[in-house]
Amino acid sequence: MPFRVLIIGGPARVDYPRLATALDALLAHRLPDVEILTAGGPGIPALAACYARRRGFTLTVAPLNWGRHREAAEEARATHLAALADAAVLVGDPTGCHRLLDVVSDRKLRVVQVGLREVNAKRDAGAEEWPEPALKVPPPAGVGLPD
Repeated sequence: MPFRVLIIGGPARVDYPRLATALDALLAHRLPDVEILTAGGPGIPALAACYARRRGFTLTVAPLNWGRHREAAEEARATHLAALADAAVLVGDPTGCHRLLDVVSDRKLRVVQVGLREVNAKRDAGAEEWPEPALKVPPPAGVGLPD
């Protein structure tokens, strides 16, 4: 059975190579049997899907099903994803992800936060360089997702 990791994040744009490096470090001892879970949508969910495809991992996307669940669609998706996951990775700011984080917390899943700052599509006025994302991982040796 694959190790299933839920990638949580909002629509922010982050540097994909740094995100991939961080996920590689966190998942190194789980290879090759890894499944990436994501809620779908733009930003972090799209980058998680790209990461899964590029690494050849199984990808499970759970978009909102408004037709079936109506007002409870977000809760149903969060419950479904948390039930599948063995651990979670929160990328960047948790804005917009609170319901999913609550359900993950209720299930007592291990959550590792990867702190990548948002990358702006345009240069800041007068800036010489593109903003440099801050990366809080890889963790120290021996620290990663749970066994």
